[in-house]
Amino acid sequence: MASSDMQPSHLYIHIPFCAVRCDYCDFYSTADGIGRAAAYVDALLAELAGLDLGPASLDTVYLGGGTPTLIGATLIEKIMAALAVSLGPGAEVTIEANPSTLNRELADRLRHSGVNRVSLGVQSFDTRLRQNLGRAGGTGVIFRAMESLRGAGFENVGIDLIFAIPGQEAGELEDDIRQALSLRPEHISWYELSAADGGAYALKWGKELSRARENGPDFYESVTTALEAAGYCWYETSNYAIPGRQCRHNLSYWQGEDYLGIGAGAWSTRSFERWRNVEDIDLYIRDRGRPDESRMLEHLGEKEKMTEKLALGLRMDSGLKRDEVEGLIDPGEERLLKERGYLVNEGDRIYLTRAGRFVANEICARLLRD
Repeated sequence: MASSDMQPSHLYIHIPFCAVRCDYCDFYSTADGIGRAAAYVDALLAELAGLDLGPASLDTVYLGGGTPTLIGATLIEKIMAALAVSLGPGAEVTIEANPSTLNRELADRLRHSGVNRVSLGVQSFDTRLRQNLGRAGGTGVIFRAMESLRGAGFENVGIDLIFAIPGQEAGELEDDIRQALSLRPEHISWYELSAADGGAYALKWGKELSRARENGPDFYESVTTALEAAGYCWYETSNYAIPGRQCRHNLSYWQGEDYLGIGAGAWSTRSFERWRNVEDIDLYIRDRGRPDESRMLEHLGEKEKMTEKLALGLRMDSGLKRDEVEGLIDPGEERLLKERGYLVNEGDRIYLTRAGRFVANEICARLLRD
């Protein structure tokens, strides 16, 4: 954990513009106002200048959204130029991309600007299931996007997929697995569909969503088995990578390191403080680098920090040291979870078993003392 007098070495940049906003998405984004992108980037750069980052101080940068590539190469290049002096040697710089926004020219310009890792939002290779998620285009656009990235020299590409989609059958999942592996990405994130009960997506799909959730454990097992057999290491509940290609930026979150976030709705954590910028593009542009006026500030206690360490640490293949959460865990529940095969000890560390991975959140909740 970085101390309170040290500047975090991880930076998240939120770009909230989307072509279409998906009903199941919980991230702050909008399908309106792409015309404000230039003004938004100017505000981003004003906030970035206010951070007073030192030379070569950043180990990772992550441009997320939204669909960052939707704003086009020129604005992305402007952001990257402003970051250049702050990037440390070998810094990991990731951008999220919708396959439909990528072509060879954009891929080339991203690579030349200093982006060295791309996370493609695939969701599914099945056209019908993509439509069920609100995504346009079929399989072809995904393969063309990957071809553009490889042609531009990208050697670190991740793809994001979803399982337990309404209407998804086991055969369609197997086809998604086959096509994902045929791309041979360095990283694969494969999440169970998360849709809030009572939200627009859950109301739309109703019983079909419930049936999809029932398939979740079996589908998760199928994904994990296939990816491990193909040489991917499971290193976090929903993340798999070719050894050595784990996402360093995401690891910083899961390991409890401090990070800074800029942009509308972006979160930052430093020592025992956490804050979020206003979730409003117009207000963010108006503030132009003075987001303190509209930030939501939260003070974290020691117990809250330890609880997060438990919840995040157990999700990783490295587990966590038992003494780091001493006094937080209910020993009776810990013993019971070990007896039921969800939790194990190896030396001074505790880990989730394979059976425990899918129910990680429930296990963490049970472990915590009242």
